[in-house]
Amino acid sequence: MKKKTVNLTGKEIAEDKLVMKSKATKEKEKKEAIKKKNEALLRKAEVSKKTKEVEKKDKKEIVKKEKKLSYKLSIGMEDLFKAGCHLGHSKSKTNPKARENIYTTKNKVEIFDLAKTVKALEEAGAYLKGVVKRGEKVIFVGTKRQAREVVKRMAMEVNMPYVTDRWLGGTMTNWEQIKKNITRLASLKEGIKGDAFQQKTKKEQSVIRKEITRLERIVGGLVSLEKIPEAIFVVDVGTEKTAVREAKRLGVKVIGICDSDTDPAFVDIAIPANDDNVKSITIIVEEIIKAIKD
Repeated sequence: MKKKTVNLTGKEIAEDKLVMKSKATKEKEKKEAIKKKNEALLRKAEVSKKTKEVEKKDKKEIVKKEKKLSYKLSIGMEDLFKAGCHLGHSKSKTNPKARENIYTTKNKVEIFDLAKTVKALEEAGAYLKGVVKRGEKVIFVGTKRQAREVVKRMAMEVNMPYVTDRWLGGTMTNWEQIKKNITRLASLKEGIKGDAFQQKTKKEQSVIRKEITRLERIVGGLVSLEKIPEAIFVVDVGTEKTAVREAKRLGVKVIGICDSDTDPAFVDIAIPANDDNVKSITIIVEEIIKAIKD
């Protein structure tokens, strides 16, 4: 016999029907909650998509403006040839994706198409000129022996940050810590110049000087940098792969000299040229600095 109950209105309601109704209500509520959650996620995705589209448009507009900015090189193919920019690595070491920039092979050595080098240099010069005009910074990176002197000298000439000793992992991805090191370096240097450490023992002062030397080596070239840069210029894309990866991860534009053993697609603007010869590195870096000064 079916159990029945009576509500306040005096109507008889089957208990099993009440239970069924309760289950149905819960299922309905659950479905509605899922539906609302899905709708909220879709709205969030749409907002995110619109934001990305706006950012993309903004970036395209910036790139268009920068493309309008042009830079006329002060050097030509003959100057690049004399500096040895045309010499790549041996054919066996050539990266397959770098072949598009190779003109020919002579004595098993790849020869770059200097017309493409000139075009890339003009593009890089125009872009970096636009970056500096907007008041942004460019980090110059050249840690290999052949590049250190010219990179440091040229970067200092235009008051740009540089790295010539070793790219410290996290320089951009862990910027807050690097910024602390820069602040500490400035504080210690100021203290040494003033009377802040006069009362310390000779041993303590020696420890402070050693710390200054260590910090100078690590972040000394980045003192003028207040935030993550707009772009980085690297002398050897293969050697500076850690810096390039960090930049790409953060959306920082990468301009670099790419030898025949490097994939040019790894950077945003690849300048196909010899990155092992001092003369080749010097002529390219000097031309980039002229573009920034222009």
